Amino acid sequence: MILAAVFALALGQTPCPAYTRTKVDDNDPKSHCLYWRENSQLEWRVNDQGNPETTGDTEYAAVEKAIGTWQTEMASCGSLTLQVGARTNSRLADYSKTAADNQNVVLWRFQLCSGMVGASDGCWKDDNCGNQYDCWQHNPGALAITTSNFDPTTGRILDSDVELNTPSFIFTTVDSPTCVKPNYNQGCVATDVQNTLTHEFGHSLGLAHSCQVTSTMYASAVPGELGKRVLDPGSKLFVCETYPKGLPSQDCVIKKFDGKLGPPAGCGCDAATGATWAALALLGLCRARSKR
Repeated sequence: MILAAVFALALGQTPCPAYTRTKVDDNDPKSHCLYWRENSQLEWRVNDQGNPETTGDTEYAAVEKAIGTWQTEMASCGSLTLQVGARTNSRLADYSKTAADNQNVVLWRFQLCSGMVGASDGCWKDDNCGNQYDCWQHNPGALAITTSNFDPTTGRILDSDVELNTPSFIFTTVDSPTCVKPNYNQGCVATDVQNTLTHEFGHSLGLAHSCQVTSTMYASAVPGELGKRVLDPGSKLFVCETYPKGLPSQDCVIKKFDGKLGPPAGCGCDAATGATWAALALLGLCRARSKR
């Protein structure tokens, strides 16, 4: 059985650990952590529609830089190989049990599902409106959502897709200056693509949010922020300890699977809309996609 974890915000407790891993069940201290198999060659493919708002094809370069940041650390002490593949026409944040058909996809959603899908539509119950109608089905205040499919008996990740919320946020790719409200445009930094995706790819690798404000995985982003482009020491340590070079990927615990599944961990990357466009708010998007 495969479950999907939709990553939602979860601020940590003090004192802060160097990093926090996502688990099959965050409420169970004996639960498996999520991880990719050692020596996996992972490829993310960006949807060929990209983000029409950004200048030229700069959003694709930003995706490559975000992946490259994690790959640099993997090359230093880890066992995975991360890369961006050819662009794809797939607009599905979904998992295919056929390996040849499965893709780790990065895509921008252009419409809110709430404005085009009726409340009685069965896709809400199935948790699949986004794929069915090509829209943003999550909290409208969320910057991006990473959905990872994993085997709950082991914690092994099998697929990870990233969606970005274009209807609610202006995504940019420049380095400076910071945008000043209400003048959000492509000539200044509003919601930076590389900053956002470096954080999201951390979720894809099995990281949860950190309570350390300087962490790449900290659950807050303000307009103009670029700091998450660079990995903090804790996130680097996660790579070295979870995916040690020459060794198997490391789980948290060894637990016999009893056939009883709790809700998978969730964490959403959210930014408050309205006057501030700033602090990330608490989300409860934990869910199991039983159809998988």
